[in-house]
This record gives sequence, structure tokens and C-alpha cells, in this order.
Amino acid sequence: MLETIRLKLDTGGRVLEFCRTHPDPDPGTVQVVDRLGMLIGRAGDAALQQRSSLTIVAAAVSHKTELRFKIENALAALFGVAKAAAVVNPDIAVHRRLPRPRTNENSLLTMAEVAVAEATAVRDRLVPYGLRDGMLEGLKEDIDAYESEIGRQRNALAAQVGASADLRAVTKEVMQVIKNLDAIHRIRFARDPELKAAWKSARNVAWPNPEPEVAETPTTPGAVQPNAA
Repeated sequence: MLETIRLKLDTGGRVLEFCRTHPDPDPGTVQVVDRLGMLIGRAGDAALQQRSSLTIVAAAVSHKTELRFKIENALAALFGVAKAAAVVNPDIAVHRRLPRPRTNENSLLTMAEVAVAEATAVRDRLVPYGLRDGMLEGLKEDIDAYESEIGRQRNALAAQVGASADLRAVTKEVMQVIKNLDAIHRIRFARDPELKAAWKSARNVAWPNPEPEVAETPTTPGAVQPNAA
């Protein structure tokens, strides 16, 4: 969550608490406060969705890294078997080019799927050269799992983008409601300095204070500077 959004939503939470601690019985004000409560709840849901989506993306990326390592190792083993078999059986057609370290996902999957299909067609002829039971099935399972993780990552990214957009929209609405309440409470607390000050503190966004600038002492060319104490 962006810091600006977090600070504004924190302000919305303080304002909501203030309004509930110092309720205004006016029906119009009650509706405005209820709307603020609804918006704060919606913001909480969007923030939860955003965090959850980011966690899913991280998990998918981590799992894809593990699966890619397994797929590349399995392809290396399969290509070694096919190369040995081709010495005696040159007609065996099994793709034997290993993926480059930075091969993109689509190319890696296409290469692996083609290799599995070609090796499956000549499975019996590869067994004498080291094709082990379950090698092709295991590689196919890893390919399917990799494709599944790609989909999971894309869905989570889409959800994260949607949640971020909703957070921006709801934050804008929260600030508009706060302005609405400010207009109400300025009149309501006009003769109550204590509550007026408390309200002002609640509705102000707690922006971080910038670092104070140190003014430089101007010097005149050729002038002798006083010794530091």
C-alpha cells in the first residue's frame, strides 16, 4: 500500500472513531458517518486483497523457480538419452537442444512439451539407453504444474491491480466524506474550543515532517571567516 493512501486511511479511521465517540444525533450527520464506516470497511477488504495477492504472486514465482530447475534437469537427462540412442539409431527424432538460461516461459514450455511428445513416440527404443520409468510422466507433471503456476501468478496480479485501484478510489471517497464532516463540525463545535481542536487533530492527515533545511551563511569573497568556537 502506498504511504499516502495509508496515511489518508489512518485519518479516516481516526475521524470515524471521533464521530462515534462524539455522536451527532442529526440524521444527516448519522448518514455521513455511516458512509464513512462503510468506506473504511471497503478499504480494509481491498488492502487485505492486495496483501493476499502479493503473497500468492511471491509463492507462485518461488514455485516456478523450483519447477524450472526440475524441468531443465529432466530435459538434460532426456536429451542425453536421446543423443546416445541416436548414435545407433540416427532416425530417432527427439529434440536435443537445451534451453538457454534466460529462455522465456513460453519457449521453455514449448520445448519441453515437444521433447516429451517426441520421446513418448519412441519410448521403447530409448529404454535401452537409459530412459527410466516415470521420467516422461514426471516431466509432464512438472510442465503442467508450471503452467498452473503461471495462471495462478497472472490471476493474483490481476487481483492485486484491481485491489490497488479500489484502494485509490475508496481513499478519494474517504477524503471527500471527511471534508463533508469538517463542514458540519466546524459549525457544530464553533463554541467549543476543546472539541474543535480535537476534531482538527482527528481530521488532519499526519504527513511526515520534512527534514529542516540548514541555511547557509552567505560569505563575501575575500572576507575572513570567524574562527569556530
